[in-house]
Amino acid sequence: MPLRNWIVAALLLGTGLGSPARDLLQEALRLLETHYYGYAPADFKALGERYGRELEQLCAGNPDCGHETARGVIARLVRGIGDGHTYFLTPERYRQTLDRFSGRVDPTPVYGIQMAGYFDGKVLISEVRPQSAADLAGVRPFDRVQAVNGEGLRSLEDFRARIDTDQPVRLSLLRGVQGAEQRLELTLRRQPYTLPVLPTLYVPGGVPEGVFVLRIPDFAVYKQVGPRVHALVREAQARGARAIVIDLRGNSGGEETECESAPGAFVGNFALEMRTKTAAVPFGYADGAVLGNDPKDPNPPYRLEQPARFTGKVAALIDRFTASCGEIMAYVLKEFGKVPLIGQRTVGVMNTATEFWPLADGSAIAITYVRTFKTGGEPLPEFVTPDVEMPYEPEVIARTGRDPMLEKALEVLGIR
Repeated sequence: MPLRNWIVAALLLGTGLGSPARDLLQEALRLLETHYYGYAPADFKALGERYGRELEQLCAGNPDCGHETARGVIARLVRGIGDGHTYFLTPERYRQTLDRFSGRVDPTPVYGIQMAGYFDGKVLISEVRPQSAADLAGVRPFDRVQAVNGEGLRSLEDFRARIDTDQPVRLSLLRGVQGAEQRLELTLRRQPYTLPVLPTLYVPGGVPEGVFVLRIPDFAVYKQVGPRVHALVREAQARGARAIVIDLRGNSGGEETECESAPGAFVGNFALEMRTKTAAVPFGYADGAVLGNDPKDPNPPYRLEQPARFTGKVAALIDRFTASCGEIMAYVLKEFGKVPLIGQRTVGVMNTATEFWPLADGSAIAITYVRTFKTGGEPLPEFVTPDVEMPYEPEVIARTGRDPMLEKALEVLGIR
């Protein structure tokens, strides 16, 4: 950092530079000023003055004022920048994030499901992890659980409490559209799960023959999400797929390499560009190869061993929680493959990328330090706007078995 900035930081934080809290705030300011390359008009001097005064008040002259006091101040300072790709992570959240991106898993036995909520006596399953206890038992996304061990459910908390056992549990499920649904009794037992969060391929109840849904929850794990997308596309082709609906709802993003390789299975080659303050690198996919990665990421670009190319009909579902790499995937599908998008406008951080900078206490700041461009130099838009706008309503799915967004996607594709 230039000497002038060190002096400014020292003045902002008073004379007690020995305080762990003051040192931590100074470190955060230094990293932000050095690396931030987002579009928010951040005035780090003003932010430092404001939150330096706040920290001084909280520490009240205490020379031993600790890191815990500084964390809340840093979190508020970072929120004050107003950039969704720049945020503070506590030590615990930073460890969890690193585990997520590395693919490390908790050995605690799990069922491998996530729930969207409780509606009218039913719990809606929103995610099923591949090769988990639930997957192996036959549970599918958007199954509705009516009962556990023959007893009806009173709430989501009741469901969680009833399956919190190492003994086998019997789930009474509904699958498909109300009036023509399947009634299933599936028994499962939670078990250790050693896979990261990965995409899944499934056939929803009641859809026409040859229709598959490819669910991509995120792009977090390097060299696993993209290759699995290609593997699942090959599987769908082998099973006679004529249409694939890509479900990106709630996809929070992840590794750039993965949202480069994954769309290649549907659109073929494409090219964009990433820029930092000091470098420009390619972003895209060509003949099975990932073209680049952000400069700070140690993971190199890679080539797929068995790239797929789906030539049937494709649509994608997005919502207001689709973010970052999820937005990039949707954008590439639309711009390079003319894939129709169904749902809601996305979060709005598509035109930048973030990286983590650890702080001395084990916490970290995610800092926007990459901007994304078209090859001609035009910045990507912030948001992805759907071709057909409609809300994601899990309560409708739980009550009726109908997924209106999926139905609209099939209608747009002309699938009957």
